[in-house]
Amino acid sequence: MTFELKTLAGSWVLSLFLALTGSHAIAAGSLAIDTLQGEKYGFSFNHSSANQADQRSMRECGADCAVVLRFSGECGAYAADQAKGSNAYGWGTGSSSANTQARAMSECRAKGGSSCTVRAWGCDATTATSPQAVATPPAGQPAPQINPPISSGLAMLGEWLVDYVGASYTASGTLRVSDSLGNGNFRGVMVQSFTNSSGDAKRVQQDVMITVRGDSVVINASNPVYLIGTGRYSPDNFTLSAASPNLLRGKNSDSAGSVGTVVISRR
Repeated sequence: MTFELKTLAGSWVLSLFLALTGSHAIAAGSLAIDTLQGEKYGFSFNHSSANQADQRSMRECGADCAVVLRFSGECGAYAADQAKGSNAYGWGTGSSSANTQARAMSECRAKGGSSCTVRAWGCDATTATSPQAVATPPAGQPAPQINPPISSGLAMLGEWLVDYVGASYTASGTLRVSDSLGNGNFRGVMVQSFTNSSGDAKRVQQDVMITVRGDSVVINASNPVYLIGTGRYSPDNFTLSAASPNLLRGKNSDSAGSVGTVVISRR
């Protein structure tokens, strides 16, 4: 019996170590800005690799842009002067959104900005902070939960980035949640850009209703309208789970039966 208890305890400690160290990749983010010092920028966070983060920020920024900042397992922020004719800007990284935004604002002002404003910020869902030691529980008691579920009342208001990968095309865009209707219900607008199999660029806007129940999020779209291009677009229906307060993952099953994977991250 003593040998069995020691074996079980050793297995539990090993499992806990692997859970704390091996199963959580550090998320990545990046900032791209217009190399001509114009108004364009792109910002990303919570991506699984630096390459994916760079692709996202460059896609948002567009032509004549370059990645100027990469961060991993922390927060990043970008500030720019809003005064007419000014090209002062600043960025920063840190362990919290508050000090990161403060650093970006300080750098913008140090470059002569008189009306600096934080244009973008975000924190990676998985940080580089070392986990605290967890004591081995006495025999017969359950192990502590390493990753407790997100509490109910997930904050949805604000702007989110949407990445969709389907069988025949990929799409990216934004989800702007503008209204809280109470009882975990929200309303907003989603815009998705994609290129169809014929090479035609399209952009579609949809109204969305959002229902949050604990860690589960359901997004039902309606009234799709083409902002670029024409055709028939089947409204999206997203079923997602919250990996963190800033990251949702799930699938889309639209009214035409198409199925794809979706990642939604807070902008």
